Amino acid sequence: MTINWQKYQDFTINQIKNAQVCWDPFWHVVVEDTLHPDLLHLCNTHWPTDNWLSNTPGFNVNRRIYNLQSEFWREYSKNIMSHTNIQQAVYSLEDLSYSRNRAIMGSLYEDTTGYAVGNHVDASQINIAWQLYLSGDTGTNLNDENGTCLKQIPFSNNTSWIIRNDAYSWHSCDVVDVVSRRSIMLRYIN
Repeated sequence: MTINWQKYQDFTINQIKNAQVCWDPFWHVVVEDTLHPDLLHLCNTHWPTDNWLSNTPGFNVNRRIYNLQSEFWREYSKNIMSHTNIQQAVYSLEDLSYSRNRAIMGSLYEDTTGYAVGNHVDASQINIAWQLYLSGDTGTNLNDENGTCLKQIPFSNNTSWIIRNDAYSWHSCDVVDVVSRRSIMLRYIN
């Protein structure tokens, strides 16, 4: 089967360009219908059943991580996550500027009942974080530095949120209550 990556790329670029930066409580963007419906179907069809890694030691054990090693996910990474056109679309959002292609860290996440992550700001090497929800029901909280939730990004299938990493970008995830919360996580590195 031949995959029309250009069509899927163009669709996602259009969705990003039509999204609005929200400054409340700090810089973030919600992108609805992020993936073309056919690509969303392919992502769900190619969701891995094996070769998952456990979460980093010391972090919540209810998260599995997949490092995009299958052919489909390597192509997804090359044509969607790390592609110059996608990066330029993201960095064309308000108050960002594109200067070069960024290295990426990309993974699939599968969180199970009991997963949660406390209030944190991402590691300093991360410039932009972008999480795409595929299935589940638990979104992300945007907080102040004390962990008080100021806004919630609700979980919605095929919706993603992009955050600019800075000293104010505190966020967390409440306890997951479903059997499987699936998402694609992308980070552009400084």
